[in-house]
Amino acid sequence: MSSAYEQVTEVAGYRLAERIGSGGMGEVYKAYNPSLNRYAAVKILHQVAFADRFKNEAYIQSSVNHPNIARLYEYASSNNKHCIVMEYVEGECLDVLLHRKGKLTNDETENIIRQIVSALAYLHQKDIMHRDIKPQNFKVQPDGTVKMLDFGIAKHKYSPKLTQVGFVVGTMEYLAPEQFHQEPEIKSDIWALAVMTYELLTGYMPFESSNPVALQSRIKKGSFTDPRILIPDISEKLLTVIERSLKVNPVNRISASGIESLLGKKKHHTGINSTAIFGVPSKKILLGAGAVVLLLLIFFFYSSGPDVKPDPQEPVKPKVEKNTTDPVAGSKVLINTPGIRNAELILDNGDHKPLPYSVEGNEGDRFQFTIHADGYKDKKVEVQITPRRSSFEYNLEKNQ
Repeated sequence: MSSAYEQVTEVAGYRLAERIGSGGMGEVYKAYNPSLNRYAAVKILHQVAFADRFKNEAYIQSSVNHPNIARLYEYASSNNKHCIVMEYVEGECLDVLLHRKGKLTNDETENIIRQIVSALAYLHQKDIMHRDIKPQNFKVQPDGTVKMLDFGIAKHKYSPKLTQVGFVVGTMEYLAPEQFHQEPEIKSDIWALAVMTYELLTGYMPFESSNPVALQSRIKKGSFTDPRILIPDISEKLLTVIERSLKVNPVNRISASGIESLLGKKKHHTGINSTAIFGVPSKKILLGAGAVVLLLLIFFFYSSGPDVKPDPQEPVKPKVEKNTTDPVAGSKVLINTPGIRNAELILDNGDHKPLPYSVEGNEGDRFQFTIHADGYKDKKVEVQITPRRSSFEYNLEKNQ
C-alpha cells in the first residue's frame, strides 16, 4: 500500500480495503462501512496543489443525480487529507472491455453510447462540462448499465478558474479543436464522445500520431479515415453520430439531446412475436418466408440431382479479403511519469533510458520493462503497441 493508505485507514466510517486506482490528483480505494453495510470508492487527494480542483470535483458531483452517473456520498477529510466518498461501481472499465474484445458490435456500442449521452444531456442542461470523456472514465456493470465515474476536471459555469493560462486539460486524443485554444465549451464533450464512438466501433482512434504536434494538427483539421472503410457494416445511426459530432466548428456539432433523439430508446426483445406468426404477417415476413422456401428448393434440387460443375467460360469473381495490412507498423508510444524527475526506463537487456521515452514497434508488439526513480518503488509494467494509445503515463509509489 502507498503512504497515503498508511496515513489514512478510515474515512467517514468507511474502512479502506484495497487500492483500485490512481490518477493525477489522488488514489482510489475500495472501502466498507459496517454501520451502513455498504461499499464505497474513496478517493484521497495526495497533491495539495490540486485541493481547489478536488473540491470543485466534489461540488459538481454532489449536485447531480442520474442513473448513469456514480453518486457522491460525501466530502470528508482524514489526517488533513481531502477525501471524496462515492458509489462503488462493480463491473469492467470500458477501456479494459475494449482492450479485451478489440472492438465492439453496433448493438454493443449503441447501447453504451445511448447511456453515456443520456448522462451528458443531463449534465449539459445543468451547464456542466465534463471535459474528460474517454473509456477509462466509464464502467460497465454486469447488468449492462454504464456509469460515469470521474469528474476530476469537470467545469460548471460558476466554477472558479483553475487552469493556468497556456495549459490544456484533458486527454489529448479526445480533445476538440477549440480546447487547444483554451476555449472549451459544452460541445467539446460531444467531440470526445464521437472519438470514443469511433474507437469502440473500429478499434482505432480517428486521430492518431506519436508526435503531439502532428496529432494536434490532425485534430484541428478534423481529418479522419471514414469508419465505413474499417467496418463496412457500421449502423447508419452511429455513422451519423460520428459525422455530425466531429465538426471542427462546435456550432455545427449535434447536441447531446440531438444524439439522444437520434439513437432513441433501447429496444427490448421479448422473444418470438406471436402476432406475426398467428396473425396477419407483414410484407417483410412474407418476403423473408418466400426467400427461405426458394433457398430450400434450390438446395434439394442440387442435392438430389447430378453434380453441377461451373462453366469454364464463366469468369470467376475474385474473393475479397479484408485488408489486414498493419496500418501502424513502426508506431511509437510515449512512456512517461508526470511529476517525477529523474525517472528512467530499465529494459530487459539492462539498458537505462531517461523518461519520457518513446518505445517503437509494430501493432500487437509487447514490451516489458521496469520504471525506476530515486525515492520511489520500482514498477514493472508491460506495454502493447496499439493504435488506440499514443502514450502511457504511470504513477509510482514513494518509498517509506
